[in-house]
Amino acid sequence: MPATHSGRRGRRSRRDSAAAEQPQAPAYLTRNIPVFEILNEEGLQQIEANAETILSEIGIEFRDHGDAAARAFA
Repeated sequence: MPATHSGRRGRRSRRDSAAAEQPQAPAYLTRNIPVFEILNEEGLQQIEANAETILSEIGIEFRDHGDAAARAFA
């Protein structure tokens, strides 16, 4: 008489039931932080003007990296 497998669960059955019991995560993240500007346009222009002043008065020196100098002046 062949043995019956009633009440027994195989590896595939356990894996499938474990996968079905896992909670499904959302497909994407939602951002809960509001969007805000740190600086307005005037503040950004002031930073840019000051950076240009510093570069024109003090300058910049590239040491031991010829590729960086080539890219900066390209």
